Amino acid sequence: MKLQNKIAVITGAGKGIGRATAELFLKEGAKLVLTGRSRKDLDSFIDEHSGHNSNIVSIAGDISKEETINLVISKTISEFGKVDILVNNAGFSVFNNMVDSRTEDFDAMFGTNIRALYLITKGLLPYMIKEKSGTIINIASVAGKQGFATGTIYCATKHAVMGLSRALMLEVRNYNIRVVTVCPGSVDTDFFRAESNTVLSSHPDTVLKSKDVADTILFAACLPENATVSEIEVRPTNPRK
Repeated sequence: MKLQNKIAVITGAGKGIGRATAELFLKEGAKLVLTGRSRKDLDSFIDEHSGHNSNIVSIAGDISKEETINLVISKTISEFGKVDILVNNAGFSVFNNMVDSRTEDFDAMFGTNIRALYLITKGLLPYMIKEKSGTIINIASVAGKQGFATGTIYCATKHAVMGLSRALMLEVRNYNIRVVTVCPGSVDTDFFRAESNTVLSSHPDTVLKSKDVADTILFAACLPENATVSEIEVRPTNPRK
């Protein structure tokens, strides 16, 4: 198994990319700390993997709240004593032209997409530094490299993820800690929900699936310890209407 006894924290693990990543990591022998907004989603994951309950800790809560982040950190260390892999996957979007956008959406997206990522990474880093090893995988987006109409706020958060990741990689590589940013293109998840003010522009059968991105995350987590990739851009091969 590629991740035998590795301790992995995954945010946004109740659905989509986070859940698919948790499934792959568990199959590869990892012990998991999972976070998500919905207790129901996390419990269903545990029920589906009932033979591995001793290897799963789940925490339901809003990751943009510091009390949730502090609980994740304390539970990880109290249960497992260390952390080997952090997958910062939690994020959401509301799309709108800037002139029509709402300040509360700006605050909420930055709170989840970048502030929470900063806080949980900062909180877990001392334990990685102590072990002189670790892998931090931040899920950005191709929107972190380019802009699009109605995406002013969302693109800004993902550009921030890219900037934070690039700088952090240079800060922690001396401790043998890797920082990898994964930038997916269109993925068929509930990211494209009604309240986000957007729809998937390509046919669902022709875009990425959650497992495609999860496979990419697993690849980054399983590289030889003396090797890393800084950024991975993964897109649908041939998206069609």
